[in-house]
Amino acid sequence: MDKAQFETSPSGSLVQTPEHAWAFVPAPLPPTLDFGPVIMELAEASRAIGELNGIGRTLDNPYLLIRPLQTKEALTSSSMEGTYTTLDELMLLDAGLERDDKFDTREVWNYSRALKEAIDSLESLPLCLRLICNAHATLLRGVTKCRGSSIRPGEFKTQQNWIGARTIDKARFVPPPPQQSIAAMNDLERYIQRDDRQTIPALIDAALIHYQFETIHPFPDGNGRVGRILIPVFLFERGVIQSPLLYLSPFFEEHKDEYIDLMYGVSRTGDWISWIEFFLHAIRTSAERSVQVADQLLDLRASYRASLQQSGRSALLLSIADYVFERPVFSIPQIAEYLGVTYRSAQKNVDIFMNSGIVEELPETSHPKYFAARDVLLAISNI
Repeated sequence: MDKAQFETSPSGSLVQTPEHAWAFVPAPLPPTLDFGPVIMELAEASRAIGELNGIGRTLDNPYLLIRPLQTKEALTSSSMEGTYTTLDELMLLDAGLERDDKFDTREVWNYSRALKEAIDSLESLPLCLRLICNAHATLLRGVTKCRGSSIRPGEFKTQQNWIGARTIDKARFVPPPPQQSIAAMNDLERYIQRDDRQTIPALIDAALIHYQFETIHPFPDGNGRVGRILIPVFLFERGVIQSPLLYLSPFFEEHKDEYIDLMYGVSRTGDWISWIEFFLHAIRTSAERSVQVADQLLDLRASYRASLQQSGRSALLLSIADYVFERPVFSIPQIAEYLGVTYRSAQKNVDIFMNSGIVEELPETSHPKYFAARDVLLAISNI
């Protein structure tokens, strides 16, 4: 890391690592800032969030939208870290079909689990270091050694890490050493849980917290993904989003270089405003996209239900029509369990869906066979 670029930074200070390299330790939040330049962007982001919350309130079951959006988030956030799988493979694993050679699929699925568990845990736990470590433990559980299984999932780093090169002397950025990292995370927890939370708008707070976590880089691996999980978790806990329907990774992936460079700019020169503007734009764009996807999925659901009702089909089929949005890949035994009917009855209902073109049988699956709602999967792919 080029020491000269950070020596006069107002955002933190330099310390030496045990490897005799220089590392950057961010100053505790909040920075002293005039938020006037971002007021218009904040207003637009808040408007988009309001529209998204309105969509969520109209649903009898928000998970008809939450599950597809979380699936896309898992795929995109993982791909930003070089972990790739297909939507079909991820949904097959989610439906219970695990293949020994699909290591990346397991890792992406872990992300989806970590995200859901973190949000669910807010019922009994505030957003704190324990929740963050639990998310990291789920994220890295059972992954291959090259992707971090030799690291203790859920535990902060005990050795120096760095970003942007194979060796520390060539690194673009070196985060705090382990001891300073733990102190910085304790400061971050106190900031998140502070009493005077209303002094800074929550959407701006989310930008500050995300930068701070990524700059501390407290884990040996998985920091980017855990940091992106924290965004919807924080906004949901603060009541900004009323259902977990907002995910920023697709936007961040499209603007990955800018995303990284702007956080780097905060550390180097204290340019918080450019980073906050970018983050608020990401929120606005992501919320607007979620509304568009919600409209597409709701129209698709309505067309399924109308088609089934016009042909005089049973209420069981309408239940399946909802089920495929939460579980777009499934087996007949899973449908039987969901409906509380026999295997034969579930099979007859799935046959009707196949004949209607709503679902298709997935090749190379047997005992049990798996089926996919292709239009639902296509909507997720297009988010």
